[in-house]
Amino acid sequence: MSEQSLYDRLGGVYAIAAVVDRFSDRLLENPKIVEANPELKKWHTEDYKVRMAGLKFNRTLWVCAGTGGPYQYTAKNMRDAHLDLHISPEVFDEVAMELAKTLDEFGVPEKEKNEVLGAFAAHKDEVTAGYSA
Repeated sequence: MSEQSLYDRLGGVYAIAAVVDRFSDRLLENPKIVEANPELKKWHTEDYKVRMAGLKFNRTLWVCAGTGGPYQYTAKNMRDAHLDLHISPEVFDEVAMELAKTLDEFGVPEKEKNEVLGAFAAHKDEVTAGYSA
């Protein structure tokens, strides 16, 4: 018998959406992320109510698709979605820390937590492609 997908082990779409919702809010509470650069701050503060709902939706689809769920993510790829935000490697690492804290908050087991964090880290070069020191 084969192992369940990461999607199933995380609890499916509703559990993933709850984690994404809290994770997204945590990012806005962290000044090291929001205040990191003018582009990132502007993105997170202009049209917040409209943007955040769509962002959480897309993040949820991305995680569901990437963990083996029955969803397809069709929005921008990670490089194109983040290029104009000029995200530094340090900010990426801070976001990863917030993701880890959120997974802990929801009691995600260590094995699944490490799989999620590994999949997230695999996109670091794409997400930070627009950054120049």
